[in-house]
Amino acid sequence: MEKRTGTAGYAAVTVLLVLITALFFGMTVRSETDDAARRNERYYREKERELTGEIRAFLESRGLKDSGVMLTRVVEEDGSRAYTVTVHHGRIDEMEDAERDELLRCLAELDFEDAGCSFAHKFLLDE
Repeated sequence: MEKRTGTAGYAAVTVLLVLITALFFGMTVRSETDDAARRNERYYREKERELTGEIRAFLESRGLKDSGVMLTRVVEEDGSRAYTVTVHHGRIDEMEDAERDELLRCLAELDFEDAGCSFAHKFLLDE
């Protein structure tokens, strides 16, 4: 009878060790995935910061100092990102449509290149 108890105890300990090992492997994989996601998020946040800085500098060079610049993003489940750049300045309200279109075209040239990103630009007008 003692022999069966010893074998059952050995089997239980073996199963427990296998489960613990599997758990640690799973945690390692999850940790590496989380690290990659954090690095990816840091990369995009830096690109977004650079973009808003470039937009502000560009607008200032065009005489639109202290423009309101808002960058919003939507991140899809597949990781693709859709950005909307919204700009506000009183002088933009006074521009002709052709001038605004030219300004939008110039702003679009500042977008960072990334296969998974799309950009839209618009002005917040007080009309």
